[in-house]
Amino acid sequence: MRPLPILTGNEGMTNITLILIITGTVVIAGYFILRFLINLSRKPILSIKLLPLDNPKWSDRQKITDLIDSFLRNGFEAAGNYNCWEIPSLIVSGFIRPSDQLLGVIYDHPTSGIWVDYCVQYAGGGSLTVSNAPAGQEMDHMPQQTKIYSKGSSADELLKKVLAEIRKAERIIIAKEAFASHFEDQYQKEMKWRMDRGGPTPSEIMRVANKTGESLDSEKLRDATQKIQKIWMKEKHKLKKIKSEPYGAKLPEAFQRPDVFRQKMQQQSAPIPQLNVPALPVYLVFISALACWCYYGYQYNEAHRPVSLTALIIFIVMFLALFVIMMSFREYRRRVRMCPVLKRMADLRPGAFLVITGSSPSLFYARERWIGKVSFREGSDDENAFTRLDAITKHSTGSLTISRNSLLNKVIGWSNKETIPLPESDFSRKFTVSGTDNDFAEKVLNPLISNAILRLEEFGRPFVEINCNLVGIEIEDNLSSPRKEAVLRKFLEEAERIIEAAVQQAVQP
Repeated sequence: MRPLPILTGNEGMTNITLILIITGTVVIAGYFILRFLINLSRKPILSIKLLPLDNPKWSDRQKITDLIDSFLRNGFEAAGNYNCWEIPSLIVSGFIRPSDQLLGVIYDHPTSGIWVDYCVQYAGGGSLTVSNAPAGQEMDHMPQQTKIYSKGSSADELLKKVLAEIRKAERIIIAKEAFASHFEDQYQKEMKWRMDRGGPTPSEIMRVANKTGESLDSEKLRDATQKIQKIWMKEKHKLKKIKSEPYGAKLPEAFQRPDVFRQKMQQQSAPIPQLNVPALPVYLVFISALACWCYYGYQYNEAHRPVSLTALIIFIVMFLALFVIMMSFREYRRRVRMCPVLKRMADLRPGAFLVITGSSPSLFYARERWIGKVSFREGSDDENAFTRLDAITKHSTGSLTISRNSLLNKVIGWSNKETIPLPESDFSRKFTVSGTDNDFAEKVLNPLISNAILRLEEFGRPFVEINCNLVGIEIEDNLSSPRKEAVLRKFLEEAERIIEAAVQQAVQP
């Protein structure tokens, strides 16, 4: 079964816009080609996670009500409403018709519109999808997958079409409780297929360019294809390099009662790790051992030239073993040193508490209207360092993204369709606010919050994501160091203030 399309438009996630989700640097080759490449240069989303949504904020409630009535009238059972952190503002509503194992989906995105899919997956392989999505045929489909586009058709018309096209073959049984996991699995399956092909093909890129009104000659098409495929492959290789986060405990997928959540996490917590050995002598021992081993290798090479392959392998293995042990000691020491820092943070911040997983400390929150976790990441050649507070709220909020202005944003206009205009101020000159709910943005971005975001800039480039029940506050700096304790405390104060403001707007009528 082909993964269900995710979104359309500038921020779309249907098949056509799988090309439009890559990030990278493009070479200026004319104004219009640059705009086209920017749309292509966003990171591919290799997997998604659907999160249950109790009170979805539909863009057109009457239209959604009519579609739901159509599904229920035709024998479908509701399989839940969901949002997706990776695709801001998207709401997915699932349906299953057990009599013929037919799956239906309503997609709602404020700027991309509302559309419907019907899909069936055959037990022997292959699938059939009928959709009224406004775009998608520009992209290749997986083998044995049939996709029929019928733009402008009603839900009832789509149902008739899919029933007419279904093969008389055994179908995979999908329980409504498994809708979300099935959706996620099929999406990931298709993305793996696209990655295994090397990313978007030249013909796909050309069709998307033609669809968006851009023209690419053979040279520009070749350059664009190389750039895009390079970025996709970079993301593919990142999957192999990802290390488990040092602070391993994770947030649940949905909001939990604060007392229950805290009790559950603290029951799983291990004792605070200890390190009774001074670090300097240990480092000196390891460095001396490495130096001695290298010197021994040099002497051995001089005495036994040419050196056998076996001896060379033994030398490299021993060197790497010593190096890995030294780095493991460094990481363990870093965790031990962070424990008292995070413990002090937990004592200072209302609702905060410390959880130890193995030897990894994590700072969690359990407040009345949200639960959260603080995460850290060290920088690398591929990724920036960050410190981030993620929260899951009790009530669904709006959708908003706040990012620091860049020269590219100002000259090209990165996401004009969803950029919310702001009154002239220091905040509007420094930040871009994107979203689909101007009223929500106006309420959240009061002077108290805009000033909090401006203060975050003192610690690192800030980034704020608000998407229904999920809120993330991030700065580009790794604060997981005792010497940065004061900065971490100030970051948490400002981040908590922003989360509380978003939650407050969610509970107001």
